Amino acid sequence: MISTLGIVWGSTFLFIELALQGITPLWLTSARIVFATIITSIIWLMRGGELFTTKETAWLRLGIIGIISTALPFQLISWGQQYVTSSFAGLAMASMPLFVLPLAYFFNTNETLDRSKFIGLIIGFLGIVILFSPDFTLGDNTSTLITLGKLACILAAFCYASNSVLMRKLPSIDPVGLAAMSLLIGSVWVVLWAIAIEGPPPNISTETLLILILLGLLPTAMANFIRVLLIREAGPVFLGITNYIVPLWAAMVGALVLKEALPIEFYLAATITIAGIYISQMKALATLVRSFKQ
Repeated sequence: MISTLGIVWGSTFLFIELALQGITPLWLTSARIVFATIITSIIWLMRGGELFTTKETAWLRLGIIGIISTALPFQLISWGQQYVTSSFAGLAMASMPLFVLPLAYFFNTNETLDRSKFIGLIIGFLGIVILFSPDFTLGDNTSTLITLGKLACILAAFCYASNSVLMRKLPSIDPVGLAAMSLLIGSVWVVLWAIAIEGPPPNISTETLLILILLGLLPTAMANFIRVLLIREAGPVFLGITNYIVPLWAAMVGALVLKEALPIEFYLAATITIAGIYISQMKALATLVRSFKQ
């Protein structure tokens, strides 16, 4: 499941880049989430439509998760990729576990912030700083829009990190129901924003429609279900392993398909960020390895 998520998510930025040639950012987000919601909800209802499996509920937290798990980060990524390359967006997602550790510590989820984790965080965030090099941009946009585009991708990673922590604090809940409900809440959010900012849905080509269906089916519906299972069963640190795969895969498909240039800053930022993630997760990864051996 980790490998599948890494490859699917790593390829997502390529398809977003292609879809943006035929549709506006917010309607792109709306289309993929609504399509994924329909598929996931059908599966959920066929399984009985169960959500909270005990008397304990957490509707407010579920509502927040519905927005920050897919809706808001998808909006940020789609908007940001108008101004930055897909390789940058993929590498920006690698910063997610760097946000998870302090957030988990702050929200008291039994996460300790020891010396190795702190050193890893500092090193990893140094890699994020290098990401703001001017060599990851698209076209001749103004520097302000470029900076905002980069910041949007980093904020999307922060949303994913916040979601990982909040999801672990939910009461007992059906994973399919959680995936379906979070997508349903996200659908309402993104469609309202799309109508308010971009107006009615635009006319799109068959090629763009096929890309949107692919985005809704694989990186949204299927990946969201797998992500929920991993977070609920193994925790956000385990899910963070995907961040070793996503940036490298995103860079490879971006270079091969979109012919994106990979400046020296990309390799430097990728090396430093991934090294920081590894140092911050060394003990957790060692624990996982021991559990697998057992």
